[in-house]
Amino acid sequence: MERATALGRNTVILGLLLSTCAVLTGSVTSCGPPPPSVPPIVEAFELVAPSGNTIYGLIRRPDVSVSSGQTFPAVILVPGGVGAGRQDVYRREAHALSEAGMVVVCFNAEGRVSEQEPSDLRSEGEEDYNGFRHQDGLASIVEMVAALAYVDSGNVGLWSQSYGITMAAGCVGRYPDLPIAYLVDGEGPSDSFVTCFGPRYLAGDHPPGRAAGVQFGRRATWEDPSPENSQWWAEREAVRYIGSFRGRYLRLQATWDHAQPPESVEEIDIYYHPDGWPGGGPAWWHNKHATDMINAAIAGGVPWARVNLPEQGNAVNATYDDEHEPVFLPGTLGSGPWTVRAVLEMAGIAE
Repeated sequence: MERATALGRNTVILGLLLSTCAVLTGSVTSCGPPPPSVPPIVEAFELVAPSGNTIYGLIRRPDVSVSSGQTFPAVILVPGGVGAGRQDVYRREAHALSEAGMVVVCFNAEGRVSEQEPSDLRSEGEEDYNGFRHQDGLASIVEMVAALAYVDSGNVGLWSQSYGITMAAGCVGRYPDLPIAYLVDGEGPSDSFVTCFGPRYLAGDHPPGRAAGVQFGRRATWEDPSPENSQWWAEREAVRYIGSFRGRYLRLQATWDHAQPPESVEEIDIYYHPDGWPGGGPAWWHNKHATDMINAAIAGGVPWARVNLPEQGNAVNATYDDEHEPVFLPGTLGSGPWTVRAVLEMAGIAE
């Protein structure tokens, strides 16, 4: 499709996205009238991954029989942890995005299924903990989505939550020529130290599931630098791959991270160790994983990178350290519609 046509279409889509601010802010007076309603449809898909295993997913999209051949921006959701994601198509975030005129794609990575939903489908294969095999499968989904007749192939993005950044960053970094316009990263861990909750471990905070060594039956590389363990983590540290991305990278980071300390103003000094922890252990400070990811993106040549939404005022392509931190979102990431707003912004400005 000619660039002029694509830009004109994106202008229409941007107007559609902006008109949904009533959904996001609760304000109607500043939004204007809503766009004509295009009823959404939820449909299943299945895809054979490079491994030969079948991946099962769901797509929430506008009814193209009503939309007169219009194409729409698309976003692929990568779930947090090692959870199934196919049923996320029914979450309120997917509803909000589809109502804004977006195609929302959700899937179960190989070996995953929602145990809480009897109708869910287990994708074939074994759990890969977001390693190369899962990343390859995600790359195949991107190609499939970009080829859909109702999708604007120049406006396909990824939205990852928490540990999902491991799969997403590995995908965009290892496949830089994929048609991925943007990546929205919701508080993802940068490396094995963060994934294994190293700051909590070093502070003696060992709640169930948050002590080093329990994640995937592995210890972080700073604890176990053996070649076998280092090779395993080499596939699963997002900070290694984000710099090879050639789209827009938006990192979302709230003041109080959903998993990493500190959890209060009083704890900030407790977890301030820019030169490493006494007695050993990597450096840590307030939301260091966010600064590590954004700095690695910029150092690697990502053309556009920013922390948080426009109102936080963080500059595009700014770098940070322990003495110069970005402005964080207020409260926690789940306390506001930050992720939906981020995806809408990225879809609206993607070329």
